[in-house]
Amino acid sequence: MKEKEIMEKAINQFAVITGAGVKVLNYNQLIDNINNIRADAEIELRFGNQKTRFWVEIKNEIREQNIPRILNQLIQNPVEWLLVCRYIPKPIKETLKNYGINYLETAGNCFIKKDGLFFYINDKAVTAERQTEGGKLWKQTGLKFLFGILIKPELLNTNYRQIARETKVALGNIGPFIEELKQEGFLKEGTKNNNLYLFIENKEQLQRKWIELFNAVLKPKLKQGRFRFMDNNILQNWKAIPNNHFYWGGEPAGALLTGFLRPEIFTIYTKENKMEIMKELSLVPDKNGNVEIMNIFWETPMLDFLNGENKIVPPLLAYAELITSLDSRNRETAERIKGKYFE
Repeated sequence: MKEKEIMEKAINQFAVITGAGVKVLNYNQLIDNINNIRADAEIELRFGNQKTRFWVEIKNEIREQNIPRILNQLIQNPVEWLLVCRYIPKPIKETLKNYGINYLETAGNCFIKKDGLFFYINDKAVTAERQTEGGKLWKQTGLKFLFGILIKPELLNTNYRQIARETKVALGNIGPFIEELKQEGFLKEGTKNNNLYLFIENKEQLQRKWIELFNAVLKPKLKQGRFRFMDNNILQNWKAIPNNHFYWGGEPAGALLTGFLRPEIFTIYTKENKMEIMKELSLVPDKNGNVEIMNIFWETPMLDFLNGENKIVPPLLAYAELITSLDSRNRETAERIKGKYFE
């Protein structure tokens, strides 16, 4: 797993579990020539009104023989470090904690203590993070399949062709995905009306896992670019925009679902060519613009979620985008969505 992917998975899962905001300030290697320090990244952690920064050392997995070097590097240097890893064995976690070294796993387990902040999580399963390369459930195609069954669990008890059509996943993947879900404890077999029936087990844990990996693995692949409205009057009256060819996601979806939020970033999901959407909404490219266009990854007629005259993404997707935001109002909106729409 690449360093950037490890970082993104770890901070997204941490944000989902704790509600804290984490922003990567720099992914380039940082060098302090005076103290001979090198780091893989720098982040800012925000919780409430408090902000604190860490230099980051990113590792795939730590082994016993690596401990002396890590202790020497992270204890002796005069900056605050966070060790971010795909996986840390339990005895090594205990060693790091005893030495006061901050760490964070991709599963969300962590020990972070600085400037009055204290996070200690030690009960998150790491099995999925150590899966073999053959497992596809937690990759892009698997995440599309999972989105479909989380939104519409009854799909599990239809035929494979229907599941494939509605989740936009190749037919040959459906059986293996269902088997992986069973092996990981997320599906159980039962009976309904005297027929064999599949039920989602540990749904909240499965949702958390999907949210974490959607932001780290799938979402970056969906982005078509950033834009801005040519006419500010359109922006001021965004609810009146006919959205026949797109769905509101992110902040606009949160606003429409809860009535709580005033959007600043306007996320659009569409299956249309971005040039058509640009023409329809009078958008121009702008890398710092407040409109982002994303590719739809579900079969829209099957998974539509309607809110009055506006078409918006399903609440699970809106929640996933908002809960990892640095903005406290976005996270509050996400919690309102969860309370209103999640079982």
